[in-house]
Amino acid sequence: MKVTYYLDVLSSWCTWVEPTWAELKARYAERGVIFDWKIALMSPGDFPVSRAQCDWFY
Repeated sequence: MKVTYYLDVLSSWCTWVEPTWAELKARYAERGVIFDWKIALMSPGDFPVSRAQCDWFY
């Protein structure tokens, strides 16, 4: 099994998930699980267009 973590460098959620990601790797790497990460490529339309949208999302 391969698990890929798509990282959004602008998202605060990525900071909070790091301890969980480390725990998953420690727990399952010995079972042959492959862990990988990639930068999430987001198009301009994926980003909030107003302060209200940004506030709702975060």
